[in-house]
Amino acid sequence: MKDRKWATPGVRVATTVLALAFASSLSSFADGQVVTLSQSVAQALANGPDMRISRANLGLARDQFNDAASANGLGVSGNLGYDRAPFTTGYSQSGQPIQVVQNTFQGGLTMSAPLSTSVSLEGSHSITEASILDQATNVSLTASAAVWDGYRGGQALAAARIAAFTLQGTESSESASQKTVVYNVKQAYYTLLGQQRQIAILQQTLAQREAELQKTQSLYDARNVSQIDLKQAQVNRLQASLDLSKARGLLEVDREQLSNMMGVSTDSVYDVEEVPDAPAPRLDAAAAMKTAIANREDFRQIQLSLLSSDVSLALKKALAGPTVSVSTGVSWMQDWTTSNNRTTWHAGVSVQAPVIDAGSLGAQVREATLQKEKLRVQQGQLASAIATSVKSAVYTLQDLLSRVELARQSLDLAQVQYELDEAQFANGVISHLDVLTASVALTTARVNMAAAQSSAQLGVLALQSAMGE
Repeated sequence: MKDRKWATPGVRVATTVLALAFASSLSSFADGQVVTLSQSVAQALANGPDMRISRANLGLARDQFNDAASANGLGVSGNLGYDRAPFTTGYSQSGQPIQVVQNTFQGGLTMSAPLSTSVSLEGSHSITEASILDQATNVSLTASAAVWDGYRGGQALAAARIAAFTLQGTESSESASQKTVVYNVKQAYYTLLGQQRQIAILQQTLAQREAELQKTQSLYDARNVSQIDLKQAQVNRLQASLDLSKARGLLEVDREQLSNMMGVSTDSVYDVEEVPDAPAPRLDAAAAMKTAIANREDFRQIQLSLLSSDVSLALKKALAGPTVSVSTGVSWMQDWTTSNNRTTWHAGVSVQAPVIDAGSLGAQVREATLQKEKLRVQQGQLASAIATSVKSAVYTLQDLLSRVELARQSLDLAQVQYELDEAQFANGVISHLDVLTASVALTTARVNMAAAQSSAQLGVLALQSAMGE
């Protein structure tokens, strides 16, 4: 086919060379290794189980498309043959059969093209072994084509177009799978990074609680604080130890989840590199919804299904119409022994159309029409669902960013309150118990600040995913 723009896939998705380069070096991780975000994404795209399944589906769809497209393409086949056979030409006066041997050499070429077009060139040459060699040659050229079968360009073209839309849909699904993998890996990465940040705070907290316990013990020994102050310092120290132990367990689970996504051993012990938080998209719900409609692969897939349904409906209607075919041919025969030759030709036209089919073709047309209507309804439903999910993600992120600011102000307040309580305790205005309480409140504010920042970052990723980015 000279023009196959319709068959060019709309979405080209492939793992980059850089991803493969990263993946080849990250089949396993050394203990203590620091893994970057780009390495995590590249490893998951190259070796993650979801991507391996997706690539297998894409390869299958491409083969199915190539099979359908080749049926509507140009093809040439050839044949060669030789036959040697004895046969009886008559009987002698004594009644014995007179046998000779005939050798036949034959060959031909057949070309197929769109519109069920077929052009064949066949030739044969026979040599009869007798007292006088008898030779004859036959050559024939025939051609036939369906000039109209109800679909412009031929029904084979319609089948190839449907296969092309199916391939593009599979490629879109592959793109969606890749985006989902990237989103899940980033989500797991930032979750693990947030847990690392929490552990750093909790380690500092435990060191501070131990220092406070030692200070409180000294004050208690000097009879400057009560037993309640000492007990509070001991409880605070135990609480900090338990919080750190819990956080380390969560860190191990988060690391295993990221390892599973990347397709590496869950026994690998590694840290993730500190990265700046991804910038928040423009928090305009209307603009975000337009971006989502343009980028979402599920919306693109239903659009491709609608295009395919248009072709399918036209194809069903074509089956109920007439098919007009034309054929022509010429043949030439030369008997080299008698010098006789003969040339013949023929031409014809045929029309085929269904007469009685018990309503089968009509049912197929109605089925294709209803399928198209169903897809249009689903397209509207999906557009509404996308708009709702994007709006929800925008509003959620707006709230999360506001809570980051709230957590920042709360941290500033807790810092000022702690410093004030320390000064007041030094001047004998308040008790040491008040200082310990303020210290716990300051640590809680630090943890809440880190958690709010982590939640906001995950909210950014959720909005990007809802927008199809």
